[in-house]
Amino acid sequence: MNYSALQIDGLKEIINIGGGNAATSIAKLVDKKIEMQVPEVEILSYKTIYEQMLAETEEVTAVLSTVLGDLPGVFLFILTKRSASKMTEFLIGSDEYKKEVQESAITELANILTNSFLGAIGKLLKKEVISTSPHLYFDYFGAIISSIYMEMNQFDEQILIIRNEFRYDQESLEASLFFIPEPGVIEKILKIIGI
Repeated sequence: MNYSALQIDGLKEIINIGGGNAATSIAKLVDKKIEMQVPEVEILSYKTIYEQMLAETEEVTAVLSTVLGDLPGVFLFILTKRSASKMTEFLIGSDEYKKEVQESAITELANILTNSFLGAIGKLLKKEVISTSPHLYFDYFGAIISSIYMEMNQFDEQILIIRNEFRYDQESLEASLFFIPEPGVIEKILKIIGI
């Protein structure tokens, strides 16, 4: 399905509210001012995602949360190796840490980000939206996306992609959020907001 510019703008507005809420939550966690650029929002097909986002063979850190309630799907927080390292340094104030510390820090950050994001969107849309406990993966981007599709028995080709850039102390951290909805969920959101 093709979406109009108006529909994409409507989704972007909702996502901006969710992202702002998430940035505030992260700022409270680390006690630093966090700025977030207006996110880029795209709806891409499963096949196009590798051409426009990340290569199938790109090694990434991914945190996956299953979204339950009125708008079900999967929420995926993706960081490149460099961003994962920078994010850990940002969270714990050091670049000397064990692998377990990095895993714990990134998982906790993704959990806060996801729940803050979904909480704001659920409140705005007046829908119940909750997420399960996050699971951390280190793998190739293509392998992660493929396994999600197989697990979900996913037939909806549309993936809502949110590219965010967080800034603190002149540093920027890029993170991509992928919402892989169950079939019909994006249309449901558009219907709720009247577009």
